[in-house]
Amino acid sequence: MIDRVLSAVLASGWVSIVLSESHPFRVTLVQSESRITILCYIWNLTHGGYPRDPNELRIQITGVDRFRVESGVKTLVLGWSDADKIFAGFDVTKHLISMVGRSPSFQIRRETVSAAAVHGFSTQVRGNQEIAIAFRPDFFATYVQELRSLHGTAQYAEDLKVLQKIAAEPIDQEIQDIPPSPRRTVLQQIQRKVRDQRFRKNVLAAYDHRCAMSGIQLDLLDAAHLIPVEHDKGTDEIKNGICLSAIHHRAFDQGLVGIRKDYSIAVNERRLGELKLVGWDGGIDLFKSTLRDHILLPARRQMYPDPEYLVFGQSLRGWERRALA
Repeated sequence: MIDRVLSAVLASGWVSIVLSESHPFRVTLVQSESRITILCYIWNLTHGGYPRDPNELRIQITGVDRFRVESGVKTLVLGWSDADKIFAGFDVTKHLISMVGRSPSFQIRRETVSAAAVHGFSTQVRGNQEIAIAFRPDFFATYVQELRSLHGTAQYAEDLKVLQKIAAEPIDQEIQDIPPSPRRTVLQQIQRKVRDQRFRKNVLAAYDHRCAMSGIQLDLLDAAHLIPVEHDKGTDEIKNGICLSAIHHRAFDQGLVGIRKDYSIAVNERRLGELKLVGWDGGIDLFKSTLRDHILLPARRQMYPDPEYLVFGQSLRGWERRALA
């Protein structure tokens, strides 16, 4: 089971450090400067067998007397459906009583699991007013980041409806209609993370999981926005994205390397000159050797980087427009 968790961490754009392989697994998720340590309980998600409801899946809690909750650590209680390739997450705060002498099971509906396979995640209210969350492996890091917020929507029926809609499509206006409050901020954060994950999945798929500048795969890839998403003109369209390895993404964002309108690759000699002045140009020849003459492009033309997005986005990163003509 730990391999399922580690693969999901990678699929969602993070890396993992295994601190303990005994159950519950202790793992730290790492992305740039962010670190989150989890304590992960996980069992197979299966049907309980006749005469149980055929539309119900469950995990059987075994080998655990009581779930542990630790300061600074996020406790996950998960099920894994091998048939659907979907996780089910349950709210540990609803299950902190002693389980000595018991073998409880936690249930989730098949339709909730099926919806997660389509949309990335799906929610369900259980009988104890617990929110169960079904989610794909590529949503794993987002689930961990927003663990309390996702399960906490059980307190507000209106928020739960909004959360269920977010799973299907962006709904900016409905979120804006909620009065300014921590609740609205939470929903905005969840929607942003859902969008980011979908954008990454779509862009990497469009480029066949290859860095457009170097051809590198090796599971070292990012989905970079041409026009930053924070900008008024930024969008989550595939044509506003490009698949880059981590080092090429950094070089692109810092304006060291760029892409012309004809999709040829250029090194910013002005920026390189600045680095030479302070003695930080070491390795430039090796870096240049990784660059193709032209970027790799998606199979479908409508997914090509938009030339106007390219020029505008790189002007925000310090490029002169005439250098990218």
